[in-house]
Amino acid sequence: MPVFSVHKNLFVMETIEKQKSWFEARAPEMAERWHEFHDSVYQSGELDNKSKELIAVAASTVGRCPHCTRGHIQKAKKLGASKEEITEALMITSLISSGTELHWMLEDYEDLLGANGGAKRWFETNAEEMGTQWKTFHDALYEDSALDRKTKELVAIAVAELRRCRHCTTGHIKAAKKFGATENEIAEAIMVAALIASGTQLAWMKEDYERLLGIATSN
Repeated sequence: MPVFSVHKNLFVMETIEKQKSWFEARAPEMAERWHEFHDSVYQSGELDNKSKELIAVAASTVGRCPHCTRGHIQKAKKLGASKEEITEALMITSLISSGTELHWMLEDYEDLLGANGGAKRWFETNAEEMGTQWKTFHDALYEDSALDRKTKELVAIAVAELRRCRHCTTGHIKAAKKFGATENEIAEAIMVAALIASGTQLAWMKEDYERLLGIATSN
């Protein structure tokens, strides 16, 4: 019978198989430490696991890991996330990913492109129509919808952090606090992002790793 668990089950969220992953087989002690980190993220803290999984869906997408993204979508659904909530988490990922490209070196852009650093950002001044459309996209995603604003901001923090945008990360931490997130919940969202960032490196091309490292696969 299929068994559902968060432990030692990165690649297939629906069924636990006895076969070891490539990194468990070739680096067992390191793998055990990774699993302990994984379990601590999901088995402790203030943030509920549904929210953690929505953050994980977003982080897996940023990490370009189809195995991880698929698995965390399945897990989010198991924990009660609707298709609409999962879709909105992915849309926030899209928005923040684009936003980080506009903001990650904001002062340099403004200096190099002659923006005045006033109420309008450099892209609203120098690419007005495109900037306006991006702002419209941004505002639409933060209107009342399936996901509450606090969860949207926690997802946004994780994506901004993974995309290395200091301005975005700072702004979304402030917004998350405004909409009721505690400092512990924000820290946990960042830890989920850190876990998924490490996990995507292990899983994104798992079939190739298995082939190259001589690990048999049951798939």
